[in-house]
Amino acid sequence: MSDFQIFLESTLASQQDSIQSYELGLRKVWLKKASERHGLWLYTPLKWLAKIFNLGAITPVPNQGGAKAIQCEFKRIQQLKALGISTPNVLAVSKKGILLEDVGSQRQSPVSQLDQKLGSLKDHPEARYALFDQAIQAISHIHQQQGYLSEAFARNILVDQQNQFTFIDFETDPKDVLSLHDCFVRDWLLFIFSTAYHFEFEQLEQASQQLYQALLAEPQVYKDICKVGKRLNWVLRFNVSKVGNDGKRIQKCVLFLRYLREQAETAPQIS
Repeated sequence: MSDFQIFLESTLASQQDSIQSYELGLRKVWLKKASERHGLWLYTPLKWLAKIFNLGAITPVPNQGGAKAIQCEFKRIQQLKALGISTPNVLAVSKKGILLEDVGSQRQSPVSQLDQKLGSLKDHPEARYALFDQAIQAISHIHQQQGYLSEAFARNILVDQQNQFTFIDFETDPKDVLSLHDCFVRDWLLFIFSTAYHFEFEQLEQASQQLYQALLAEPQVYKDICKVGKRLNWVLRFNVSKVGNDGKRIQKCVLFLRYLREQAETAPQIS
């Protein structure tokens, strides 16, 4: 039994939180402990919406919790590593927990969540566009390898000082309930929903053009993303000044999707 496995087994019983960091020598690690499954009733409204609008990509992917979530994380990390995708190193695993190397230690470079990094570039729009484009290319590369993420929110995409990306959080496997095609669509939708709000309203068209260029390689995925955007277009009827910050976030996402759909009209390259 390795030292990491011994640490995992001996620490699980005393750890109170579901995830906690530790320093092991010069290495920072994260111990994720099996926790209760999420109530399936939480996913019911989204499941209904997926059926009503015939949008498979928004079918909820339940987190089973417990040992199943731990084993899912281990399996998905190994799947992506086999494709050459940067994910956390697994140091030890058991039915009750998994020990992961901190991505900063792994890369020997400070890392930030993409969400935070985009937010920090508010006064540097060109740098933000560049980072956004690099993140798009990283996800496109995963899809080209027939890979997919689990929860492709910007908070689950870590970026180091050289703008190299590492992907985290794999307690769910979308392919348990979705086709591979819908997994691709879902990745892009979650990415859009978690990044569009960082751009000013007048910047959304250029940002959507960046994603459009990447989606030239995924024409049917592009069409299905646009289908979702079209079904959500009614959100834009609300007065932005009256919907608060959360409302503005949603409106920016929907406006991004509308601009994305319009890209094909001005540059009809996807058939």
